[in-house]
Amino acid sequence: MTDRGRRPRPPDGSGTPDDPRPVLDRLPDGVRPIVERLGVRALYPPQEAALRHVLAGRSVLLACPTASGKSLVAYVALLRAALAHRTGLYLVPLRALAQEKYEDLRAFEELGLSVGVSMGDFDLDPRRLETLDILVATSEKADALLRRGAPWLERLGAVVADEVHLLRDPDRGPTLEVSLTRLRSRRPDLQVVALSATVGNSEELADWLAARHVASDFRPIPLKSGVYFDGRITFTDLSTRPIAPPGEALPRLVRTVLEDGGQALVFVSTRRASEQVAQALLPTVRATLTKEGLAGAKAAGAALSSVAEEETEGIRRLSALLPGGVGFHNASLTNPERRIVERAFRDRTVKVLVATPTLAAGINLPARRVIVRDTTRYDDALGFNAPIPALEVQQMCGRAGRPGLDPAGEAVLIARSEEEVESHLDRFLSAPPEPVVSRLAAEPALRQHLLALVASGAVDSEPALERFFEATFYGHTRPVRELDETVRKVRGMLESSGFLEAGPRLRATPFGSLTSELYLDPLSALLLRQALDRAPIGVRAFPLIAAVAATPDLPPMFLRRDEERTLLDRYLEEEAELLVKPEEEPLRLDLEVFLSGLKTASVLEAWTDERPIAEITERFGIGAGDLRGRVEDADWLLFAMTRLAQTFQRRLARPVDALALRVRYGVREELLDLVRLSGIGRVRGRALFAAGYPDRDALRSASLGRLSEVLRSSALAESVLLQVGAIRKPAARPARPGPPEEEPVTGAERTAIRPLETYRSDP
Repeated sequence: MTDRGRRPRPPDGSGTPDDPRPVLDRLPDGVRPIVERLGVRALYPPQEAALRHVLAGRSVLLACPTASGKSLVAYVALLRAALAHRTGLYLVPLRALAQEKYEDLRAFEELGLSVGVSMGDFDLDPRRLETLDILVATSEKADALLRRGAPWLERLGAVVADEVHLLRDPDRGPTLEVSLTRLRSRRPDLQVVALSATVGNSEELADWLAARHVASDFRPIPLKSGVYFDGRITFTDLSTRPIAPPGEALPRLVRTVLEDGGQALVFVSTRRASEQVAQALLPTVRATLTKEGLAGAKAAGAALSSVAEEETEGIRRLSALLPGGVGFHNASLTNPERRIVERAFRDRTVKVLVATPTLAAGINLPARRVIVRDTTRYDDALGFNAPIPALEVQQMCGRAGRPGLDPAGEAVLIARSEEEVESHLDRFLSAPPEPVVSRLAAEPALRQHLLALVASGAVDSEPALERFFEATFYGHTRPVRELDETVRKVRGMLESSGFLEAGPRLRATPFGSLTSELYLDPLSALLLRQALDRAPIGVRAFPLIAAVAATPDLPPMFLRRDEERTLLDRYLEEEAELLVKPEEEPLRLDLEVFLSGLKTASVLEAWTDERPIAEITERFGIGAGDLRGRVEDADWLLFAMTRLAQTFQRRLARPVDALALRVRYGVREELLDLVRLSGIGRVRGRALFAAGYPDRDALRSASLGRLSEVLRSSALAESVLLQVGAIRKPAARPARPGPPEEEPVTGAERTAIRPLETYRSDP
């Protein structure tokens, strides 16, 4: 274990001698009993080393394997700040991880602290934010708070950056890097606790953060890693273990660990493979289940009925798998479906989970044996399958071994030849993980963050801009002059497009400030404004949706071979009315990319036409999770388009806003009045309309009994009557009973913050 930091930092207490008492005895008042109730009786070595610095007020970078206790170090840093009347911010890369950390931290609310979470399509009211002691948020949410200048940040005492090695991620990395740089620039005395997997340059990361470096390979559960071929596993220490027949590699590896009382987590490279492999393993797993195991698995399958009123392909497929003890986890599933699968695996009712690699960086779902079937994946830039980085493979392997349940963890890669055994051992298991590199130099990232820095007042001159970039991880590891050309190009584009004022002083125009506030890529803002300028009176919904789908902020959908001709015909049919066309400025999209956006627009059109989810996903070859992600992004972009219309084309503000509501709920225009009611979405709204209640006025004359019949819930019927003012007494039961429909936020909850689909990187 190493423990060092190369930059002295007097404000963090680094010159203060450590308290000689044991670390657990030095925890803030009231914290230790809660920690002990959570099962912590003694500290692991890396926890001991890191907490010694945390309790002395120093910044720390803790780099160690999964399940080695990093979260406790983070929690103590946040609690120490909160109990000293400062606020704490916990930054996470994924929504699922945010929810997990929020639930953990709520255990400390008995100390009189207030904990909140802000993620995805949910955002906190500014008044609620001001009451919080600790906030769990994605990096994008923190970036949005910085752009708004939230007063809450002025009291910030500690920030935790979880999975900080994701600075290397092209999508999320730049936002995390800029957010950390801005927070540290704003509050020089800020305590930073960065948590990382083992990476090749963790000392360099610590040096950038002026943090003490604590690195360790300690694991509370021993891990053996190896490669399977031809009936045996060869481990990194060159020992071997035979795996008893019968069966091919995967069924054999799964069956033997289940017979030993463990669980298996299988990683494959694509979502289709995750579903196919889960189906193929079903007979193997079902044959190992006891009577009690079958009953538990059946209950897990039954829980799917509570996910939503509208059936999806994911529900259909999982309903056939979960009762047999098998599940899959990928981006085709909706968030509630994923939660059912995760809970069943955590509760051990699902014995085998087949997942895509994004789960490796997500929530805590360990297993006794991790099996990595695929060590390559398709690379868009290269046009063929390329090896997965060693760091990612090692992250997958790190999921092996569940503390308190497994005596050891075992990670196994599958080889197809004797030669591949050796190459897998060398390339993935024995090789050091790749270093973290900054992704800030990418033009799309600079375009957004440079505008945000100027619009928020963080920089107002060339020297201030240069100082900021010098303080980033990019500036710490590479000469800032390498950024000069890209910065000049981006600044020129922002000035010529009307986002920044021309001249030596850096100032945002009203258009630039609004674009930054809306969290838009400037190119998206240009395209939306151009579409508004071109839109005629009475513009149809499809051209507006197609304009939104063409923006760089709405990821394109994969085109199947048989779709290009159909979409080309649709383009020719709609061309005269389309507001955005291929090869036009500012995007100059080639035809294939444009048609991909047109596919997204067609998906959203079917959604707003109230086509069933299962029909949409089958017709377009997508998952319900893909649909939900595009709906959330399109809703946000249409909201942004409404704000732009209010400034530049007021005549279009109302129709665009109405379209946003239709997209949010997936309804035709006649249901808009009904879906504004809490608890009423596309399915229940259509049921009310068909029963003769087309709007809230009609509902005021409805009887409780009749509404209970239509909605199949007397509590929901009572809630609806309360909302429309037909009854005055308080409802005796909850306002949203029964199985909720999965819907984005509504009305006043709606924000200008980008609702990221956090599983978007899933193949």
